[in-house]
Amino acid sequence: MKHISHILIIALLVCCATACNSDKRQIRKAAQGYLEAMGNYDTDAAMPYATKDTREKTLPFMKNNIIPLADKAYIESNTPAKIKIDEIIMDTDTAYVAYTKTTPIKELKSEVYLIREEGSWLVDVPLQIPDQLSFLENLNVQDSIDRMKSQEQ
Repeated sequence: MKHISHILIIALLVCCATACNSDKRQIRKAAQGYLEAMGNYDTDAAMPYATKDTREKTLPFMKNNIIPLADKAYIESNTPAKIKIDEIIMDTDTAYVAYTKTTPIKELKSEVYLIREEGSWLVDVPLQIPDQLSFLENLNVQDSIDRMKSQEQ
């Protein structure tokens, strides 16, 4: 009887480890895909790896309001971006991924947040309009600011 209970415990531990590794692979794939796309200024390529809210709000905002303002020469000198996942910390339905982004001109360490949405691990980057407005005001881009304020209402 003890032999059977030991086998059951080992089988349970193996199942738990396998599930955890599967989640980590999915998290790594989603984070890597999203970060490589965004690191190379490609919001369309980031879409499959993003939550619904990020796909519907944040990525279109970036595509239509932020990326067009970026200096084209800077973008060209700052690509291609390579992403290295440094650490994955996960809970039941949330994960934190620390990464290093390396481009021809710089190296940046940062993090991204993922959630499990409808069974899939996806990057969640909520749109924060006040922060974006402040960014645009610093660039002195009144047309974009006025358009965004009218979208809020």
